[in-house]
Amino acid sequence: MVFRKFLRYLNPFWLPDAGWRRFVNWRRRRHKDLDYILLNLPAAMPALPEDRDFIQRRLFGKPPLSLWELKQFFERLAADPRPKGVVISLHGLEMSLADLQTLRGMLQFLRDHGKRVIVHAQLYDTPQYYLASAADEILLQPSGDFMVTGIAAEAYFLKDALAQVGVTVDVIAITPYKGAFDQFSLNEISPEGRAQLEWLLDSRYQQIIRGIAEGRKISPETVQAMIDQSPQIDTAALAEKYVDALVYENELPTYLNVKRLVSWDEAQRKLFSPSPKPYSDQYVALLCVNGMMVSGESGGTPGDIPIPVPVPFLGEDRSGDITVVQQIRAIMKDESAAAVVLFIDSGGGAVSAAAAMGQALDELAKTRPLVVYMNGVAASGGYWVAAASQHIYAQPGTITGSIGVVTAKPVTGGLLEKFQINAAHFKRGANADIYDLTKPFSDGQRQQMRASIDDIYRRFVERVAVARKLSFEAVDAISGGRVWTGEQALANGLVDALGDLDMAVAKARELANLPDHAPLIFWQEGEPEPPQIFEAVGKAARTANPAAWVGYMWENALHIANARAQAIMPFRLK
Repeated sequence: MVFRKFLRYLNPFWLPDAGWRRFVNWRRRRHKDLDYILLNLPAAMPALPEDRDFIQRRLFGKPPLSLWELKQFFERLAADPRPKGVVISLHGLEMSLADLQTLRGMLQFLRDHGKRVIVHAQLYDTPQYYLASAADEILLQPSGDFMVTGIAAEAYFLKDALAQVGVTVDVIAITPYKGAFDQFSLNEISPEGRAQLEWLLDSRYQQIIRGIAEGRKISPETVQAMIDQSPQIDTAALAEKYVDALVYENELPTYLNVKRLVSWDEAQRKLFSPSPKPYSDQYVALLCVNGMMVSGESGGTPGDIPIPVPVPFLGEDRSGDITVVQQIRAIMKDESAAAVVLFIDSGGGAVSAAAAMGQALDELAKTRPLVVYMNGVAASGGYWVAAASQHIYAQPGTITGSIGVVTAKPVTGGLLEKFQINAAHFKRGANADIYDLTKPFSDGQRQQMRASIDDIYRRFVERVAVARKLSFEAVDAISGGRVWTGEQALANGLVDALGDLDMAVAKARELANLPDHAPLIFWQEGEPEPPQIFEAVGKAARTANPAAWVGYMWENALHIANARAQAIMPFRLK
């Protein structure tokens, strides 16, 4: 162990790598045509990079551009004195409000470093204009649409429709605010559901209005009037100064007084490479809980499926308790993992899965700092696991809370009758048929199920109360299944600060007394067994410090001699 640490500290490959980067940057200085870089922003972007192997790349193509990779590109752009700015072309946005707020922060980062940020689009709806308002200039294509009409929400209720085919849904919820199954069990929205939807819309709407007002340097009242008067034609939007110019995309070079715009791919080859960071013996581990929380192993869609219809076995991302707990235990074994950032984008799932992950995170938090970043949603079971941390960050638009419990089962007896299907039932044990889908819960079974969710809810509230240093009564008053935005959660004491993933990582480094250059390592898999080490090292070397590949190989040759290797994760993020 001591010898391995000595080799890692020595790291004789840092100097050659630094020299190589200086040579590459010297060669790149000859490129003078980097005035403006054109970025066609994808409609949807994952928050974190996806690592695809050779076969996955052949089947599904290159991984989609992530927000994290875009931030790394912006940091290179900001550090390079040659580019004047960036032109971002929008073609629709399908992102959560939290991701839009992360993107707005990235545009502000460029502006703070003296780069001009221009956004161009053929039309502007509310999400696109909210993002564009963080730029220096907003350009609209002539004859384009200005559709900044606000935000809306819809709720559909299927109780009566299901009854037409003989199906009902038997639901037991801790309170009416825990309305995950309301669309199946009600024929109209409940008063509690209506109130919750109203306060969520109010919070998100006010965030959008404030963001546009701050970005465009106008009053919130002006933004409100702009929204209420939309949609508008292009010339009206220009006359009201909601946009700064009407320009076709092929006219952008003339508008900016440059010969041409540099594409994203070309800029990647011409921008200066960042200087290698000093070696750090310790790092921050990034652990993710994405999608539905389930018992078992994690899984999900392996890529962008090029087929027009859904495939039953290719569902949304799933975080399995077996996989996540194994990752946590592997991190705990690694002395170099000085702190952990838990990235959550999950609306919850199975109680047992959340409890297993939460218990493992509790143990982890006893050994090193644990900081949580909530992305688009961290609710129900997502908040259960977040409660293990010492510090919680969320975006203002993050959906969180939903501290509560609900259970339900579909009752299909009427459907069988309609199809004249007759069934014979046999059982041993009074409640062996508690999950029989042909009939609702009996009164006794309902009491037992109610007692179960009451007990889980009490544990949930107690967990949050201890973690947030609040009384049981205070947590109960904001729980019961109530859902909040991140901004509201901050006011209610459920999060510690509003910010992005970068802020969470910085906080983790601070709590662990790590230098700013301590890397962030993304744990996508469990701890590799010895035969997997070489593959893991290859991934790390490709995306981290290529010149240190031999150093990694030598270091891990020592690991393989051990009964179990120290974890070297697939790739470094920062």
